[in-house]
Parts: sequence; C-alpha cells; structure tokens
Amino acid sequence: MVRRGGKRRGKREQKTITWSDPKVPNGPDSLSPDIDQTQRLIAEVWGHCDDVEFRRLQVAGRRAFVVWIHTLVGKELAQEGLLAPLTRYAGPVNALEDVQNALSAVSVQPAGTLEAVNRAIGNGLAVLWVDGFDRGLAVDVMEFQGRPVERAALESVVRGPQEAFTESLDCNLGLIRRRLKSPRVKVEYLTLGTVSKTRIALLYIEGIVKPGFVEECRQRLARIEVDSILDSNYVEEMIDDAPLSPFPTVEYTERPDRLSAELLQGRVGILVDGSPNGLLLPAIFVNFLQSSEDYFERYTMALAIRVLRHFYFWMALLLPATYVALLSYHQEMIPTTLLITLAASHEGVPFPAVIETLIMEITFEALREAGIRLPKAVGQSVSIVGALVIGEAAVNAGIVSPAMVIIVALTGIASFTIPSYNIAITFRILRFPFIIVAGIFGLYGIIIALLILWIHLVSLRSLGVPYMSPIAPFLWADLKDAFNRPPWWQMRKRPQNLEPLDITRSAPIQRPLPGRTEGEPP
Repeated sequence: MVRRGGKRRGKREQKTITWSDPKVPNGPDSLSPDIDQTQRLIAEVWGHCDDVEFRRLQVAGRRAFVVWIHTLVGKELAQEGLLAPLTRYAGPVNALEDVQNALSAVSVQPAGTLEAVNRAIGNGLAVLWVDGFDRGLAVDVMEFQGRPVERAALESVVRGPQEAFTESLDCNLGLIRRRLKSPRVKVEYLTLGTVSKTRIALLYIEGIVKPGFVEECRQRLARIEVDSILDSNYVEEMIDDAPLSPFPTVEYTERPDRLSAELLQGRVGILVDGSPNGLLLPAIFVNFLQSSEDYFERYTMALAIRVLRHFYFWMALLLPATYVALLSYHQEMIPTTLLITLAASHEGVPFPAVIETLIMEITFEALREAGIRLPKAVGQSVSIVGALVIGEAAVNAGIVSPAMVIIVALTGIASFTIPSYNIAITFRILRFPFIIVAGIFGLYGIIIALLILWIHLVSLRSLGVPYMSPIAPFLWADLKDAFNRPPWWQMRKRPQNLEPLDITRSAPIQRPLPGRTEGEPP
C-alpha cells in the first residue's frame, strides 16, 4: 500500500469521488424540453470556445440542434451517420427512440443531464437535441487523427510482433482484443481528472486473475483526485506502493503482446488515453530483466541470452565501484602484472580513483542524456563521437587513465543490455552511491551497500506480492522462469506468487519417440 504522512493509504477513510469539474456548472438533474433554453444553457458552459459548433436543423417538422467540437468530429461521418439521416427522416417523432432508430451512426447513447452532455462533447461526440424532449442523444462521429501503430522503440525485438501502443485508448484496446478474443477479458472504464476528463481502462482476465488484485486497483484509482491525467506516469505515481523507493513497483510496457501475455499470467493492466504505455500490476523484480524476445526465440538461445543479461545487469551496478575499491584499498587482490599496468596507466593522473570514476561516469551520463534529447538523426552520432573524442582527449591530457575509460565504456555497454528502461535508470542512479562507498570503505563498503540494497528489495511489496519473489520467499516452481527460460511444453503452470484462480496453462504434451513419426505403431 502507498504510504502518505506516515500512514497506510488503505486505512484512510473512503471518500465519494465526483468526476465533474467543480468550476463547471452541472445544472439540474434533468434539462428542459424547451430547445431554446437547453441550447442557451449549453452555450453558456461552452462559451468562448470557438472550436465548439452549434448547427440548427429540422427533424420531421421538429426543431433540433447538434453541438460538437469540430476538431474532433469527422465531417464525412457526421454527414453520413447523423445529418443526412435526420434530414431524410419523415416518420413520426413520438419518442426520442424514433430519432435514435433513424440514425446510422455506430454508437448512440442518451444524455439526460448537463454533466452527461458536457462529458459527451468533451469526449468528441456530437450531441443531438430535439425540441419537446428532456433528453439528448450522444452520437459517436469522432474521427481524431492520431499516430498510427508503429514499431516498438524502447522494447524492440528481432523476432516477434513489432506493434507498439499508440496514444489512442480505443486503438490500444483493439490491439489487445486482436490477441485475446475471449469474453473473459474484461475492460472497465474510469474517468480521472476534473479538467482533462481522461479515460482509464482497467483490464484483467476473469477466472485467472486474483479478485483481490482487481479490487485493490479499483480502490487505488478511485482515490485519485487531480485536475488532469496527461500520461500513464500520473497514475503510476499515485498508485505506487513505495513512492519513496528508487525501484518501481508498477511496471510499464509499450508492447501489446507483452501486456496480453502478462494478463494471461494473472496480472492487471491499466491503459490511459493519451499515453503509449500500459501499466502492469503487481510488479516483480525479475520481470524487469525479461524481454519479450525471450519467448519468441528457441529456449536454448533465450536461456544463454537471459543468463548473460543477468550477469551484465549486476556488472552495470558493481563494476566501477569494484574497480575503485581494488585500486584504492585492495591492490593485493589484483594480479601483479595487471597491477603494474594499472599503476603505470594511472601515473600522472591528478585525481584519486574515486574522483576519476565520478568524473567519467557523470560525463558519460551527460552524453547519454544529450543523445536522447537531440534529434534522432544526430543524437546517436553525437553521443558516440562525443564519448570517443572526450575520452581520448581526457587520456591525452592526463585527467583520467586509459583503464578508467575502458571501465566506464564496459559499464555503459552493460547498462544497455537491461530491457526495462525504468529499472535501468534506477541502477544508473544507484551506481554513484556505490562508487562513493567503495572510495571510502573499499570492498567492505560495497558488501554493506549490497546488504542494505537487498534488505530494501525484500521489504518491498506490489499489491501485496513480495517484490523479490520467487527468490524471497523462495518458490521453486516459479524459479524456472526467473533466471532460466524453459521450453513452452514445460511451462504448464502459471506463477504461484500471483495466486491465480486457474493455475494450469496447458495439458501435458505427449512427445513422439525419437526417430518415429507420431501415430506410427511401435
């Protein structure tokens, strides 16, 4: 649970959340059948909005008007699905359902209050009001031009699906539904942000996910009171279990195939309209070191890559600190020939090893950040050329030793092997305290810092699930997919630490004997 003011947020008194904007008048519970009074009330609320358009028309002899935001409405959809059927309709209008049946739009919903009308207009729908009725119709003729589905940028793979989420919630849900076509995949909508009115989708698979996870996510989302939600990180920080920890307890992904796979494991997904990243709960530490490509390649290759990734993961954290500790305090642990080489390369450098390492690490991080912020065409070239030029110049000037340039380069390469960007940033930050502790206490300081780090990791929870499971607590059945990647015919069970209702994924596969085709008699 999230801590605020020293108390658990789950113990706070529940509040009734009102999704309406307090600065926007909601009007009475029902609007007037008088079309002039209703149009005047809506125009007052949406005053000084030049992109809001009112259009008068006749529907079977009755006065009517349509209001929409013209930047969100498709002109052809509005003409063919709304205006043309209304102008051609000549039947009786005894009830609002008669008008609704005459429309050819995909979605038509009633809107009986000013709050419902305001929400429909803000979501890009067209609101139709006919004289003599106290309810309107919200017609879906929205056609917002957004970014098309493109390749994943942060979680790119060589083999497997290449699609990534976009900023459109409907498009993202469609990408999930394409992969999971079962009605057991449930989607619950919420609206957060009194000004932004951002749509949030809560996804889970009924019969697999633990019901407590879904209910806890509902409660945490309902407690969010904010004026705007512009990205999924807004939601992530407000439902985080440990907001003061550098380690994320909410995982995010830009890949719909990965979110679909995690839903099948028994996790809960959250999609935010306007964000190309989906959130996953609960988060487990070992999942941050797993890539989607691990399951798209043969398990023998995926096993070697995953082991190599775990090795370089800890190398990215400990290599600079270990170099500083050995060179400063524990020279006897270095082979004599290597020690002579290191001492010769460090001769003439005016800084101790710890200061030298900090200078190079800070410079490397600055170059990496500059490469991200620069335009894509030149950013990568600037970061690579800048590192080479600055490193060579620093060595020639006698500011740093050549060995230090090699250590920093290896550390940077190791950090690039981490598949999850948010956990990679965490270890990039933690690298500096480890370097400082190693410069003061040597290897003893590194060991103490590692113990503190592990104590902190095992104390974390995500929706009540231990962050370091299946290592602590130890679960042998879940461990096979943590460091290893077994073949698909061996992964017949879902992770026990997620407590799924249905733990069985597949039935045992009867494999044919070597050298004999299936069905051939012995």
